[in-house]
Amino acid sequence: MTYQTPILPPSTADALLMDVARRIQLSPTKHDEAEQHYQALCVHVDRPDSPLHGKVIACYPGGSFATGTAIASRVSKDQHDVDVVIELDISPYSEPSGVLATLFVAINGDEGSRYHGRVTLNSRCVTVTYEDGTRVDLMPIARLAHTPLKAGHLFHWRREAAETYHKPVNPWGFADHFNREVAFDPVFATMFDARRQIADGVVAKAETDPLPGRVPLSEKSSRVVALQLLKRNRDVRYRSRDGRKPPSVVLAAMALDIGPARSGLVDEVINIASHISGQLRDNIRRFDTLVVRNPSFLEDIFTDRWPGDVAAQNVYMRDLEHLQRQLGRLRSDNANLTEMRTILDDLFGETAAGFAVERFLDASRREAERGTMRFGTTGRILTGAPAILGAATSTAARASTNMGGGCIPD
Repeated sequence: MTYQTPILPPSTADALLMDVARRIQLSPTKHDEAEQHYQALCVHVDRPDSPLHGKVIACYPGGSFATGTAIASRVSKDQHDVDVVIELDISPYSEPSGVLATLFVAINGDEGSRYHGRVTLNSRCVTVTYEDGTRVDLMPIARLAHTPLKAGHLFHWRREAAETYHKPVNPWGFADHFNREVAFDPVFATMFDARRQIADGVVAKAETDPLPGRVPLSEKSSRVVALQLLKRNRDVRYRSRDGRKPPSVVLAAMALDIGPARSGLVDEVINIASHISGQLRDNIRRFDTLVVRNPSFLEDIFTDRWPGDVAAQNVYMRDLEHLQRQLGRLRSDNANLTEMRTILDDLFGETAAGFAVERFLDASRREAERGTMRFGTTGRILTGAPAILGAATSTAARASTNMGGGCIPD
């Protein structure tokens, strides 16, 4: 049974973050292109003249696309690197160098063929780079017997460091677990649709039917959207740093440990950031490093290559503490529009921040024209809409998407 309850409009800070989130989504067109690349490569690896013909058991995404947390890593170009898992009918104890080299040959093909010259061999995957800069990482794995569904070994080989080993993984299992744990939130969905209506000046309506595997932003939970914002903040902080950044799968796994999601977007981002920074702080105090495991397959350790040491943990802990302070300033009544723009630039980059502020100004102008503009206690303009009726209080959990995740954490 469902009934309708009044939903308050989002706060100014939540509205701004919703618009940042809208800007960092991968567009339907780019999502479609990514899926076409993914499907074409899976067919290509198993073609008749491939050294892996007849050896491909399954080809699927896992990670950011599969959990609905993928973002446009290069926002101005609306691009995202696609990660693909290729299950091979080979021994899980095969020599890693041979497996990776064979996959390289299978994709690169002969001179003049479709992907020849676009392929790079990495330590855990093979990468195809397209003319527009989009990359697809293909990670081979071989299933292990007597383990959870689709668990297997990945193959690690790094010639320059003389590293070679097998690592237990289950990217499919984690995506399945994450999607079952993160439920669709009707309150957040209604708040988001209200924001889109007033920011864009259109009557609220459902999005055009999404492509298979793509879930509209309004149908994601606040936890998924908060993780996307956390990833965008991480990418901005690390874009001029050397070394590895915290893997998205680590952030997603840790976010599952903090109870129900908050409907307010600012609150949920702070909620996740506070939990992760607290875990990092505890490890730093013990001079220890963080260990995060795949809840669907505990032998799969997500933190095997990051943080690596206490110093790396300290860097990201400070980033998260800065994020929390800045979001606190954003939602206070003391920040004016110039200060809000500066905060958003700092946290999420100029392109996403500019889009959010433009939507804020558009909404304010329309409210002024209608005579519905509201002001806070300090005179700051507030954006929003009258309380909305329409959130169903009973709904099923919603799975997110059907792509993503791979050998180089995004």
